[in-house]
Amino acid sequence: MMLSASDLGLEFGSDEIFANLNFNINQGDRIALVGVNGAGKTSLIRIISGGLEPTSGKIRKAGNLRIGYLPQQISEFPGGTLLKAVCDGSGDGATALSREEELHSILEREGTGSASVLAELARVQDQIHSTEAYNLESRAEAVLSGLGFSKQDFTKELEAFSGGWKMRAMLGAILLNNPDLILLDEPTNHLDLDARLWLEAFLKRFKGAAWIISHDPTFLDKVANKVVELEFGSMRVWGGNYTFYVKEKLVQAALLQKQARKVDDEREKLERFVRKFKATESKRFQVRSREKMLEKLDAVATYKSPKRMVIVPPDVPRSGTKVLQLTDVTKAYDNTVFAGVNLEILRGDRIGIVGRNGGGKSTLSRLFAGIEEPTSGKVTGGTGVEIGYYSQEVNLQLNKKHTVLQHVHSISPARSEKEIRSYLGRYLFTGDDVMKPVSVLSGGEISRLALAGILIKPTNFLILDEPTNHLDIFSRDVLQEALKNYRGTLVLISHDEKLLSALSEKLFVVSGHKVKAFAGNFTEYVEKLRTLADQQFTKPDTKTASEFHREAEKERKRKEAAERNLAYKERRKKEKRIERIEKLMEPHEVRRREIEELFSQAEVINNSHLLVELQKEHAYLTDELSALEEQWMEIAGED
Repeated sequence: MMLSASDLGLEFGSDEIFANLNFNINQGDRIALVGVNGAGKTSLIRIISGGLEPTSGKIRKAGNLRIGYLPQQISEFPGGTLLKAVCDGSGDGATALSREEELHSILEREGTGSASVLAELARVQDQIHSTEAYNLESRAEAVLSGLGFSKQDFTKELEAFSGGWKMRAMLGAILLNNPDLILLDEPTNHLDLDARLWLEAFLKRFKGAAWIISHDPTFLDKVANKVVELEFGSMRVWGGNYTFYVKEKLVQAALLQKQARKVDDEREKLERFVRKFKATESKRFQVRSREKMLEKLDAVATYKSPKRMVIVPPDVPRSGTKVLQLTDVTKAYDNTVFAGVNLEILRGDRIGIVGRNGGGKSTLSRLFAGIEEPTSGKVTGGTGVEIGYYSQEVNLQLNKKHTVLQHVHSISPARSEKEIRSYLGRYLFTGDDVMKPVSVLSGGEISRLALAGILIKPTNFLILDEPTNHLDIFSRDVLQEALKNYRGTLVLISHDEKLLSALSEKLFVVSGHKVKAFAGNFTEYVEKLRTLADQQFTKPDTKTASEFHREAEKERKRKEAAERNLAYKERRKKEKRIERIEKLMEPHEVRRREIEELFSQAEVINNSHLLVELQKEHAYLTDELSALEEQWMEIAGED
């Protein structure tokens, strides 16, 4: 057990976010943390990381537990070149390497060295081994390459990169530190498909534990082996991946609805009796009995269904057969983005455009939309083409001084305010929301407003550049269904695997200054990328002679640390005691989860004898686990 949380609660002012959360984090857990917006997912991750204090309850961490935390927004990060910044920012490993050098200098000056220096050296070298810091730079290069950086990027100043690429560098530093527990809050927001598949392959092989918040269901399906749901201020754990959770959730929701109706019927029956006979003296005892029953009758908390957009695809006026043609097109700024591009888009095409970030996908979309002109060559639009364009930099498309209502009215001035308010309600802008200035909207609200503005007018050629970046899972599903029903021509730039799989029939790959059609469907393209990502983790060892020499020298110096072995043996004794307790706990935990699942089954609920027996067994298992956890915490806290 890496970490244990008991009775965690969090309040912001008078608002209770969650209460009485109890959970353990074990090696090998890959948790998808899910819940509606506002459920407290990010807050819980921050509490686990140590960056936020809970209002109540405790977090207990094992020994020297190392935690890597990637927030949604970038935090402070070392300066310098990309490679140096990532190595320096990797935390424990880089710090340990630096301290080892200092300790070796001390030993060389003192000759034999004091016991305290030798003891510290042993601890530092343990840390270097656990973080795999001896080959830090070569590992950093491999991680950065997987995340999409080129070798030329390694020597560039970190400040030269955009916020999204800085976030990738921060993720690289976290992975490089080889933490025991990784906490990732929306890690795929800044990753293209190649980098996302690399992260997926990394996490599937990661030997520690990971908690992940993400709006990408395909990513969660590939990496998660458990789902933790925050709802109604409490927590529930589901075995399996995200798809399994969704299916089981629907089953549970139906059961809860049935239980709630049963309780409501019983309450109505009891209240009717009380109202009818409250003034009847001869029924006084029966009335009091039913009032007591009412007091004990708890409401059943049913599934909290999130609000969803309602998107109706726009009208599609007929265009010519040829919608767009690019002839020998080159586009360059300071450097060439792509050259010699020849392609055509026909009426009814549904095209996915993929490739590395920075390769030119968005530039290509702006050429399609007529927002930019080619450096050379020709872009020819078809007859009767009406374009709807969604930019990846969607916030730059909107007038910050406008309100939500004014933005849509400026696009569709013929509609009345009542009509626009009704229309905006489909995109979850209701009541006073429509009077919010664009400048104060969240990322998700801006995305929904931009889509509302694009889809309110008739179009027959939709060009969407990363339309799901700030949308939650539910909104992504709604958008996907709407685009399925759209009858015009569609160009979609996205790293959303589920969206592209469902919608794209042709695929253009932007790579190496070229735009080429892929001979196959999107699923085949992803499998090709996934194979390449997997291969990066199965390459043979390619250490240089100098690296082997350095490791041999380090090994010689490690042997001089006489107290290291003693410290290691003591630690192993402690770990074995902990492992013995964890082995005792495991069957108890498994059986308790089985019982908890049985509690929701109708045949158990309706069998009072079986229910009582299971409750007794559950209480016994809980007591046994509490005692074992106390032993675990006592050992873990020993010096």
